[in-house]
Amino acid sequence: MMRPSHFTVPNRFAAIILIAWCSLLASARADAAEPPQVRLAAANVPVAPGDAFQVTVEVFEVLGNEKLQLQDRHLVLFKGGKAYDFGLTEPRDVTLIDPVNSQVVLLSRVDHVKSTITHQEIVTAAARFRLFATNEGLETRLGIDAKTTKDPNQDNRYNIEFGDYHYSVATAEPSMAAQPHRFAEFTDWVARVNLVRKLGTPPFARINLGNAIAAEGLVPQTVTLTLKSQTHSRTFVSSYKFKPGLSKESQQRLDEVAGMLTLYRDVPLAAFPR
Repeated sequence: MMRPSHFTVPNRFAAIILIAWCSLLASARADAAEPPQVRLAAANVPVAPGDAFQVTVEVFEVLGNEKLQLQDRHLVLFKGGKAYDFGLTEPRDVTLIDPVNSQVVLLSRVDHVKSTITHQEIVTAAARFRLFATNEGLETRLGIDAKTTKDPNQDNRYNIEFGDYHYSVATAEPSMAAQPHRFAEFTDWVARVNLVRKLGTPPFARINLGNAIAAEGLVPQTVTLTLKSQTHSRTFVSSYKFKPGLSKESQQRLDEVAGMLTLYRDVPLAAFPR
């Protein structure tokens, strides 16, 4: 599962998230639901034939000497309304984002196991987290009310920030009309699944940013995340390279996933390797 900068969560945010989940397990309503405008894409969104494409994602940390240190690398394949996220660094897990069947499937190459998270579980988890944040007055600290702004000095750059987090995105024109919406949908699912798995940074600002870019008909070229605290700061840069169509190697990867879905053993999410 692609989870950019999951290693950057400050202790206080990690504590807030943990407290939130403990509280939600004890008290949240089972029928909680998000407002319609923030629900994930419906399974019946039409997908035109030939809309397959791929995106290579690399995540670097900017060190003190401005040197880039690779932290993570992924290949994301889009075909038939689904997105296949292949980790290219260990443990090389695969995540199938499947709006067509309203689910996400996590696949572990190391342990040969899989775990399925339903669309409803994802939506309900996000809704409960929002409910907790609202009740505790944490909307601003968790980025729930953060808004994307366009850089007045650079037409292709957008920003969003909350707490100690600042995202800055350089965008580009897509090579295919389907790319902005499909990639924003993928970003949305990934961010929310990470919330279910209690991984990464609070997802809401990143979702807002992805949707704002897609609404402009653009795709991300680089995303810079700056995390500041009272004592130090860290900067991470993610690069995105979009390519229309799928290579022969990419198609072979999809065939491999079909076999993994058949052969891997089902485990509950709590037992899936982190």
